[in-house]
This record gives sequence, C-alpha cells and structure tokens, in this order.
Amino acid sequence: MNKMSSTVSLSQRARALAQERAKEEGFDSVDAYVDALIEEDRNSSVVKGWMRTRIKEGLASPNAGRLTKRKLNRLIREGIARVPRRA
Repeated sequence: MNKMSSTVSLSQRARALAQERAKEEGFDSVDAYVDALIEEDRNSSVVKGWMRTRIKEGLASPNAGRLTKRKLNRLIREGIARVPRRA
C-alpha cells in the first residue's frame, strides 16, 4: 500500500481519546487507528451504495412484492458479505 504523508490536527481531548482507543484495539499508533477508521468508513459506504442500488432495482421491478423483514435481512447479509475484511 502506498502511503502519503498528511497532517491532521486534533484537539488535546481528541488526541487522548484516539491514543486510548488505539491502545485498546491493539494498534501500533494513532495513525494506524485512524487509517483503520477511514477504511471502515469506506467499507460502510460500499455496503450502503450496494444496498441503495438493490433497493432501487427492487422498487423498479414489477414483481418485487412486499419488502418483508426476511427479505430485508437477506439483503443486509448479502451486502455485509461483500465488504472486504480487514487483515
């Protein structure tokens, strides 16, 4: 993975919280923790986009039927399965 250097300023409180969470989660640094948060956010966006597309397709389908809890849960499982897992 290519790394580019960027600077992000955090308040003292935010920095302390990030250091605490990084340590709790087993990250080597706050930078590694922030990288993981950004990747998690990206993955979440992938699932949301996939779900939005599937819902639009379903609504446009003449034989979509009712959106039941069972159907919704299946769509959610399928969407989650598509998210790449962190190593």
